[in-house]
Amino acid sequence: MPPGTLTGVTYSHTSGMVARADFAITLSPEAILETSYYPALDPDTAEDEDWHHPSTKKNVPITAAQWSDVEHIILELYPLMEPIPENRLEVKLPPGIEVMDGGDSTSLILTWSTEDGTRSIRYDPPNDRRIHTLIALLEELADPIGREIPRYAPPELSGFYMGQSGALFSKDYSFQFDRGPSVVYGEDAPYILRARFTPSGRKQEIWSDWAVSDEEWDAFTAFAEEIRLEQQPDGSSEKPTCTLYYSDGKQQQKKLDQETAKQLRAYFTELALCLLDEQP
Repeated sequence: MPPGTLTGVTYSHTSGMVARADFAITLSPEAILETSYYPALDPDTAEDEDWHHPSTKKNVPITAAQWSDVEHIILELYPLMEPIPENRLEVKLPPGIEVMDGGDSTSLILTWSTEDGTRSIRYDPPNDRRIHTLIALLEELADPIGREIPRYAPPELSGFYMGQSGALFSKDYSFQFDRGPSVVYGEDAPYILRARFTPSGRKQEIWSDWAVSDEEWDAFTAFAEEIRLEQQPDGSSEKPTCTLYYSDGKQQQKKLDQETAKQLRAYFTELALCLLDEQP
């Protein structure tokens, strides 16, 4: 959960030599407190205009709907945001000096009203395409030229993989659960479970795949939510792990605690055995 009520947003982007892509804005629920941006140029007079010097504005009122739009997308993205440690070493430029060469630099600071007072926290922008919605909203507030704001639905879990090989004291296994190849099935591609495992008490390994109903996938996503699978820590440095695939093309590897890994393995083993028994 967020630490409190959102009361301020500060965003800035510096992209080196591409000066017109740079802008900065500090926003409250009532106004643009301050903004600096490189305005859009008239194509007919662009050669005579000086785009190296930004335009600035202060204390420009905004509507409740404009603030609500920004707040909505921030709260939608918040579960994906990572606070930047306060002690992280960063090189600060002297006042009045801007980066004119090198890589991009982005800063996002959110201000919250909490039970203990006001807190401003810096965050790394999340790796999610909905961040482009937030940036476009802020850029349009800074420099209103009628931009088309991109809108994206929250990505949904669309695939799962978990496997183990080369273990010393347990048998190899793998479970992959996702849509079938769209080239073959088109938009009507079924979910397919691909399983390789050795059932308890048996010596023969099972290696098979089955097309399953959407209801089976819905049952799995409900189970994944129950065991808080998507809240498992990110990373691949420890075993066991699994990989989650999303509808926007993103994939995320999760480090699993032993209990969660055991539950997942038992779930897919039982499902595979049921599907095996149903085969003619």
